[in-house]
Amino acid sequence: MKQKYLLITVMMSVVLFVNAGGGPVHPDGGGRKVLMWTFARNNLDEWEAREQEIEDVFNIDLQLELVPQNRFIRELQAVMLEGKGAPDIIEWMIENNRILFSDPERCFVLPLNDLYDRSPAFQKVPTGRLSWVTYGGNIYGLPHDVHPVILIYNDTLWKEAGTDVAAIRDWDQFFQAAQRLIAKKEKSQPLHYALPMGDGGLGDTMWMIFQQTGAQFFDKEGNPLFTSNKFKAFMVKWFEWRSLGVFSNWDWGNFNKLLKDGTVCSYTSPDWWVSQVNAAVEDGRYEWRIRDLPLYPGGNGSRTSSWGGSFLAVPKTTKAPNFIFKLVEYMQYGNPNIAVERYENGGMLAPVPDAWDDPVFHRPDPRFDGQRLGELQVSLAPESPIVNVTDITWDIHQELNELYPLIARGDISIDEALDLVQDKAVKYMEDPQRGLRLRAE
Repeated sequence: MKQKYLLITVMMSVVLFVNAGGGPVHPDGGGRKVLMWTFARNNLDEWEAREQEIEDVFNIDLQLELVPQNRFIRELQAVMLEGKGAPDIIEWMIENNRILFSDPERCFVLPLNDLYDRSPAFQKVPTGRLSWVTYGGNIYGLPHDVHPVILIYNDTLWKEAGTDVAAIRDWDQFFQAAQRLIAKKEKSQPLHYALPMGDGGLGDTMWMIFQQTGAQFFDKEGNPLFTSNKFKAFMVKWFEWRSLGVFSNWDWGNFNKLLKDGTVCSYTSPDWWVSQVNAAVEDGRYEWRIRDLPLYPGGNGSRTSSWGGSFLAVPKTTKAPNFIFKLVEYMQYGNPNIAVERYENGGMLAPVPDAWDDPVFHRPDPRFDGQRLGELQVSLAPESPIVNVTDITWDIHQELNELYPLIARGDISIDEALDLVQDKAVKYMEDPQRGLRLRAE
């Protein structure tokens, strides 16, 4: 994979230098050292393969460092406070990031609104994807991928149960049909399940479907909405679906085996999880198909959602931030050929629409009887739902997840739990000291 990246990136750097007829012009870094931290091992492989290209285009000494996820924020805070050894660029996770705030004074990184206004490539990032790194109107990151979610399903077993999943319109119809799928049992347990779930709150399957509802944690002004009719309705519907017995456990370590033996007959999948079906396809017992997500009844109309991902950002301690702004813009969106290679080698869809006409996104996929996976993902990417994030989104997300098992056991009602979360959100909003700081206070 690195050889492929290296070949295409070296070719690209040559083109950039010889194109004197109005091609891209990049600032000269004068050989300066640029330190980048990332938490993602797989992304680091790509950056290392592109290192020479990026260095040649900007005349820099790019130094890449892998920082463990569980130490990333603590170490970033420490070096920024000390004023020595801080990175010029960070790559960090979109969800549960804990470093982005509406007030730029509190934020670990610089807002990128001016860069966004000047960058046609940045402006082409799907609005829904960009919403995840937008706090209080400030855009703080450049997303690495879109991660559109699709439904992958065992066409053989669903049809044996009397259902053509391709014809299902919405999730209500899906779960009604799922009751027929689980009818075949052994020792009183279903042989086949409709979907996996972690059953620990708003995560995995529940999180992906929630984004289709139109419900939000907060409105655009940052007011909590946990007691809104739409939020309550989703929670009620989810626990009704849960009671049907159609879910299996989301078993990370054995996921591909559960697909292979027919235990799990479908799953909601971002681009980075599609390959879990490969072993089942190679086994050959079952036919597999793909489609957009069924609609959520009364929801936002989106046929997809997103899950996971990372972004590039510029710490506020960075020297020469305007130069670094141009550098991260190029690294993330300036080379459409990399978007093609990323998809071809890893299956992940970069938010670079200018690359999406490439044939790699339109090939028949033999895993799914010739269905065109890339075309489906590209068509869904612009529908990625907008998410209103605030300074306390991830704190409240954790609070809700802690109440989830109490609801599941019947210890508290859904209304009681949502009232508690709503009250907690209001208290968090009234606490000006809540959250991490870059300086001791």
